[in-house]
Formats: sequence, structure tokens, C-alpha cells
Amino acid sequence: MMGRKQQEVVYVERGGDSSAKWLFWGACLGAGLALLYAPRTGEETRRNLQRRLWKLRAMSEEKLDDLMQTIGGKARDLAGSARELIDDGDFDEEDFDEAEPAAAVPAPTAREELELRLEKARGGRRRRPSADIEEPLA
Repeated sequence: MMGRKQQEVVYVERGGDSSAKWLFWGACLGAGLALLYAPRTGEETRRNLQRRLWKLRAMSEEKLDDLMQTIGGKARDLAGSARELIDDGDFDEEDFDEAEPAAAVPAPTAREELELRLEKARGGRRRRPSADIEEPLA
């Protein structure tokens, strides 16, 4: 056993530079050059970018609202089940094992949700005494 040597192990540490970082910087540089050599004027380009950012923001807010409605509906169902158990006053393990899920409360559609928000906002404006606030046009 004296004739056997243990193998040497060499660890190579790589730097923190990742190709994703360079891809990002290359994309930024390319976008900047594309804006410089664009056939539109700067004002048109800024308006176009602003419109796209507004659309992106609106889409992301809509997706977030949909997600919140989905989560909110499930939370309401769980809260209803908990209230029923509390009202019964019985906290046996059997109740938890055999409890049926509460009937699903249909979540309002996006249109209904928007109408409720508009109605609530308009109601808030009517309560304010200032008459100089105009309602924005759609």
C-alpha cells in the first residue's frame, strides 16, 4: 500500500463574469445604436416608446389584478370555511378531515370589477366639495 499515491485534486474557480451579463450589455448597446440611427425623429421615437411602456404597464396591471382575483377568491372560500367551523363551535379532528369545501363564490369578471371600481371612484368624487375636478374622458 505504500506504492499507491493519492491523486491530487485541483479546484478551478471561475470568475463571476457570466455570458448573460455581456448579452445584456450588448443588447443595451444595440438598442442605443438603433435609436441613434432610427429614421424617426426623437420626439416620435419618445412618443412611441412611451405608448409601448403604457401598454406594457396596463397589461402587467391587468395580469396582476387577475392573479389577485384568483387568490382573493380562494382566500374568501377558505375564510368562509373557517367561519363555518368557528360558528359551529365543534373543533373535532373529524370536522377537518371530512369537511367539504365551501361552494365557490364566482369571481366577478374583469368588466364587472372595472365597473365596480369606476362606481366607487365616482362616488368618492361626489362626496368631495370641490367642483373644479373634472372627470377624465375615456
